[in-house]
Amino acid sequence: MYFQLTRDKFFEVGIVEPEDLPLELSFISGSVITQVADAPWTFMTNASAREFLPDFSGGSIPVMSQRLLSLLEQAGVDNLQKFPILVKSEVNGTIWDGYFAVNVVGVVQCADLPKSEYDEIGPDLYDFDVLAIDANRTKGALLFRLQESPSRLIMHKSVGKYIMENDLRNTLTGWDVEEIIQ
Repeated sequence: MYFQLTRDKFFEVGIVEPEDLPLELSFISGSVITQVADAPWTFMTNASAREFLPDFSGGSIPVMSQRLLSLLEQAGVDNLQKFPILVKSEVNGTIWDGYFAVNVVGVVQCADLPKSEYDEIGPDLYDFDVLAIDANRTKGALLFRLQESPSRLIMHKSVGKYIMENDLRNTLTGWDVEEIIQ
């Protein structure tokens, strides 16, 4: 069983990628990134020094804390490229480290279009209101991008379960899951 990994809509602190990254630096293609612009990059946040940053922030470039990455890897996810970043407060200039821009390597074509509700936004690209997938076509992948909508991260139930069972202090923030029809 799979779920879509999403940003927690109720978590008000966000992390935004820099606007000056090279256009050829794609985090949604599912391809390995071979040429890296000068890192660490500085991402911005609306948090101040007294606030906590989310452990996950979606967007065109997913941002994850070291804590979340460690749990994903312990759960068996092995298709992540990690690039260290700094996160800087727009409010007071506070800087946080221990965060990474994450490239999820691999796309899987598994959308079940007849069971989904969507708008076609380009050739073989869709904006899903209701997503259905054929889980048999995932070949057991634990975390991947959906080929029909590459901005979507799909996570196996076992990974989410592992995270919840091993976040012993129940302190990971910023992440949520949405159901997928299977």
